[in-house]
Amino acid sequence: ASGSHPGFADVGNGAASGSHPGFGIPAAGRAAGASSSGYSAMELDDDSPGGGGAGNVFELKCGHAFHKECLEQWFLQRKRCPACNKDFGKVFGTQPDNGRLQWSLEGYALPGHPDSQETILIEFAFPPGVDGDGNRYQGRQPQGYLPHNAQGIILLELFKIAFRRRVMFGLGRSMTYDSYRPTFNVHIKTSTRRGVTGHGYPDPDYFQRALEELRGNCITIADLLT
Repeated sequence: ASGSHPGFADVGNGAASGSHPGFGIPAAGRAAGASSSGYSAMELDDDSPGGGGAGNVFELKCGHAFHKECLEQWFLQRKRCPACNKDFGKVFGTQPDNGRLQWSLEGYALPGHPDSQETILIEFAFPPGVDGDGNRYQGRQPQGYLPHNAQGIILLELFKIAFRRRVMFGLGRSMTYDSYRPTFNVHIKTSTRRGVTGHGYPDPDYFQRALEELRGNCITIADLLT
């Protein structure tokens, strides 16, 4: 078996993990012109998502108008219209840029997915480091599981994009461990069983919830086509 799936372009150039096909993906570095918050700044001028504006009011190409100062602050964190959610660019987040993602195939099925006899194991690795403001954070190495079917493959490819844009994780204080560490922006299934409340399977609604969380971080299925 190959480390990629038909119809999806490979990203990253890591090596295989264990005895199963897979590869690693380094997190993308901070985008050029990124602000101290870790988001890529966007200037509202003739080349921006807007078609033009006068004074302190700026009209986006979707037709919605906002105060320029408010829109500039909004676009620092999300590149979409506040009214209709039309996307106007890529967001780069605060996920540590020294992280790594790799995946492999395991020879067992997940509960609730009889159409798949294999499981996609996703492994993240974040060594300890220092954020952009000089604060130290702890490392962590979470694992996630996806069914090796159409839904699982789609989520895997979207997770790769989210990881490269540094929005799969953020940095925050863990209530469980009382430590400053990488935290999930897009939740993964960290258990193969235990159901919804145990962050595992079966969970028939997980695919849609994951798509919604990805969209909240400006990642959609349309990104697979670019």
